[in-house]
Amino acid sequence: RRSLSEKEIAPYNVIVGVASLNVAAYSNGNDKYISNEDNYLYEIYMGMKWQCVEYARRWTLLRKSSIFESVNSADDMWNQLKYIERIIDKEKFSLKKHSNGSPNLPINESYLIYPIQKDMPYGHVAIIVDVLKNAIRIAEQNFYFNYWSKNYSRQIPVVFKNGLYYIQDEYEVYGWMEIYDNKQLKPLDNLTIEKIQMKNKKSLDLTSSSQKTNHIYYFILFLIIFISHFIFS
Repeated sequence: RRSLSEKEIAPYNVIVGVASLNVAAYSNGNDKYISNEDNYLYEIYMGMKWQCVEYARRWTLLRKSSIFESVNSADDMWNQLKYIERIIDKEKFSLKKHSNGSPNLPINESYLIYPIQKDMPYGHVAIIVDVLKNAIRIAEQNFYFNYWSKNYSRQIPVVFKNGLYYIQDEYEVYGWMEIYDNKQLKPLDNLTIEKIQMKNKKSLDLTSSSQKTNHIYYFILFLIIFISHFIFS
């Protein structure tokens, strides 16, 4: 795919834009490329570089201090995801689905989900980062590969017809998933990052301690067997 309004294609692994103050979107080069490279942030799995689901999960971590469970594709998010989970205390916050053609206007900071269709063999997910009177603005990865001119990737019309709101994209849209958190979730800050790093360190220390214990156990077992061999032979 190529944006009609922009010409320059960004090569793989280059930042094409930044949304929501600090969530960078990277170019996947083209929509057929699969990197098979995993991306981690603060030792938390984000997804495969630079797929749309990776962006959605990284946005969720940076803007909501939370993550969502693993899915095979963006299409699966619509039917499989029921909540996101705050990193620090694992509290769960529900996701509320609004099908395209909803009595409610699209909601900012929601997931916009596309089903599997032509040009989208895995579906697609974007983040709604602004809601206007007759349009929404979204941020995403692996859709267009041009540099953004502003702090969002695309603006999509929204129409109100027969009491319902429709997002009029060129592709079919399932709808949007609202993060139902009553404004409890906050962007990731330095204190939370420190807590995550401390938690990771404790986990590594426990693993290391367990490995040392196992090594000692097997060494003692070897000595017992070795000594027993000479005593009873």
